[in-house]
Amino acid sequence: MMYPYINLEKTGKQIQKYMDENGYRVQDVQDYLGLSCKQSIYKWLKGKSLPNLEHLCALSYLFHCTLDDLVVTQMNYYVIKETICQYTLGDC
Repeated sequence: MMYPYINLEKTGKQIQKYMDENGYRVQDVQDYLGLSCKQSIYKWLKGKSLPNLEHLCALSYLFHCTLDDLVVTQMNYYVIKETICQYTLGDC
């Protein structure tokens, strides 16, 4: 059994891609979102953190894309396997 997780690094690259395609700089995104500093945006772009849901929605509107286009998910079989083992068999 697998479940999706958000790949922070690839999502950051995706945000950067949409910024580049639409001609937005970090300052433009900061102003649009009403953020007091640029550090959060740089963390998103480097894959260190994610925008909150409100900011993701605003970014998808700004970039004329869907949330699915903006957020990169992957399937994680191993985490599910490890979790199942912990609950059914103890440590695997």
